[in-house]
Amino acid sequence: MSEPKPRTETNVLLIGSGGREHALAWRLSLDGDRVFVFPGNPGMNATPGVKTLSGDLTFEQALKHVREHRISLVVIGPEKYLFEGWVDQFQKHSIPAFGPSQQASFLEESKIRSKLFMKEWKIPTAGFEVAKSLDEALSIIDAHPRWAGYVLKLSGPALGKGVIVTGTPAEAKAAAQDFFKHRPAGIEEGMVIEERITGREVSLFYICLGEHYQFLASACDHKRLKDHDQGPNTGGMGAYSPATWLDTATRHQIEKQFVEPTLHGMNAQGTPFNGILFLGIMMTPQGPSLLEYNTRFGDPETQTFLPLLKGNFTDLLFSVASNEVHKFMQTEITHHALISVHVVKAAKGYPGLFGEAIESGQPIEIHSTSFSQVSRLFYAGVKDKNGTLITSGGRVLGVTSLGKTLDEARKHAYHDLSHARFENEHFRTDIGGDAK
Repeated sequence: MSEPKPRTETNVLLIGSGGREHALAWRLSLDGDRVFVFPGNPGMNATPGVKTLSGDLTFEQALKHVREHRISLVVIGPEKYLFEGWVDQFQKHSIPAFGPSQQASFLEESKIRSKLFMKEWKIPTAGFEVAKSLDEALSIIDAHPRWAGYVLKLSGPALGKGVIVTGTPAEAKAAAQDFFKHRPAGIEEGMVIEERITGREVSLFYICLGEHYQFLASACDHKRLKDHDQGPNTGGMGAYSPATWLDTATRHQIEKQFVEPTLHGMNAQGTPFNGILFLGIMMTPQGPSLLEYNTRFGDPETQTFLPLLKGNFTDLLFSVASNEVHKFMQTEITHHALISVHVVKAAKGYPGLFGEAIESGQPIEIHSTSFSQVSRLFYAGVKDKNGTLITSGGRVLGVTSLGKTLDEARKHAYHDLSHARFENEHFRTDIGGDAK
């Protein structure tokens, strides 16, 4: 496969501040690019080729940074800015920006519209109904007493905190009452109530340009707070990549059943999808079923799979942002024949459901000289206080480690995680333990 023509400028602006953005900044810098992260976090500045930028996190300030630093590519991290249409706004200023348009990002932003889209394009998914009020939610639960369980999903930008998995009708009703009482401001659509399905879960990532796509990675995220999948759902407590149990033939089946009809449907309705298509798939006894779409890089899956990628990752993103199909098809990403494990350390109180306080302000103690060469530390919820990193968010940091086997990668990850410490930290001890 021939090499694409190099870009004439290599300054990249990455929007975001978490562990996902730290991993993206690090990986983009490996392609020889100078990466600016807005606003970033102070832990990122230790990465060669990466610099954080200050200012209020507004589009106007981001545009100012683009002009001051002669940015040739903008990459959007958090979904919030996709929903607000930042990609569209950058494109109006003739600035290539990677991510779907505001219209196309409904696949993630609205659980209701997303499920209706799946139904229209015959994409396999769990049975569901839509509730616009608490009374409707309670009636739906009563109407399906034989469901194996109930999954309640707020329809709107709940930012990783809008899904509750329940068992009995009584548990589902209690969760519905809590949701309608405590839902985040601005989420007025209601919720999706769907039948709980079971099986092995896998995240699949595709870079898409119209109806063209390239497989990027598979990963398995551990969402529950505590070991053995106990406790509340979180944004993710760790992950491993690739999904060693998912064979290539099944992945190709998923692409035919899910990726291709999704891209075709988006084109047909006039909202072509350009960016990252992130599929949450449940491998049920009846076959694959789509749990949800996401329209951005996952967190913490991104921290897990980026170290496995070979090739010019920046050129691939740039070809999508600049709508260059030929260049997109020429730019090849391959994978190291290794396994990656990422483990998150979170602060006390995380995930902060229903008003629970998340502790902050704890000093972080790092023994970087003790880290293995196969490991990398990514910072998320941190800030600087008089030259010392302190905790400032739910998920504080994470360690990604590589190995020839899953056990080797897990051994390195947990060994090196012990060299990054803070008071009242919480982490799972079983990340990657379900992979066999």
